[in-house]
Amino acid sequence: MSSSPLVDITDREIDPREVEKAVWTSADGAMVTFSGVVRDHDGGRRVHDIEYSAHPTARETLARLCDEVAVEHTLPADSGRTVRVSAVHRVGVLPVGAVAVVVVAVAPHRAEAFAACSELIERLKHGVPI
Repeated sequence: MSSSPLVDITDREIDPREVEKAVWTSADGAMVTFSGVVRDHDGGRRVHDIEYSAHPTARETLARLCDEVAVEHTLPADSGRTVRVSAVHRVGVLPVGAVAVVVVAVAPHRAEAFAACSELIERLKHGVPI
């Protein structure tokens, strides 16, 4: 079970603002959001839509990665600089322009939030079976 506020694989549209609301607190001075959208080309070929499917372990893997990234980017407990992350990935047939993935990282300061968001989307892309 993830300690991250929101980790999900869904067949519904993703609202980045809802993912942000799930993770932000009044102690956070920085929030970094990455939204990955379906583009109209890939490898020089035109794209009209893309179909994502998820392995049964995808959500569990995503939750583990969220926990790892949050822990790795949080400074020592006495610093008060806690990082929290959330991630949602969509499955199904998505048209060009649809939001496919949202990753949010919050922290008291921007450096930790940017680093955690970047790290999480890279790990998601290469490590979650979607």
